[in-house]
Amino acid sequence: MLDFFNSNETIHFIITVGSMLLFTIGLYGIFTQKNLVKVLISFDIMESALFLFFIGLHYNFGLVAPIVDGSDKTFTNMVDPVPQAMILTTIVIGLAVLALGLSFGIEYFRLTGINDISKMNELRD
Repeated sequence: MLDFFNSNETIHFIITVGSMLLFTIGLYGIFTQKNLVKVLISFDIMESALFLFFIGLHYNFGLVAPIVDGSDKTFTNMVDPVPQAMILTTIVIGLAVLALGLSFGIEYFRLTGINDISKMNELRD
């Protein structure tokens, strides 16, 4: 019964549905929350869903991690390391953007005392 989960199609389907569900949760948080910090966290949840989806599409059951120790010269059964390196770089950039957004939000709250995004209207003039 558990051999059903050992196919690439099943793994890709589960990862696709899970990442869509996570993306929907983040999207729901963006549209329903008025707190700036909660909106930024919802953006981060959506970003994590995209990371999961991208890495999940490049997963192949039965392949090994691309770690070579010099004794083994066969490179036929390894996962492609390029998508993983791209996602690691994107995670670092996303974390920096989240930290910058949160620091701007904290400083805005210190200056104005407003944390509700519907009341932020300084730029309307």
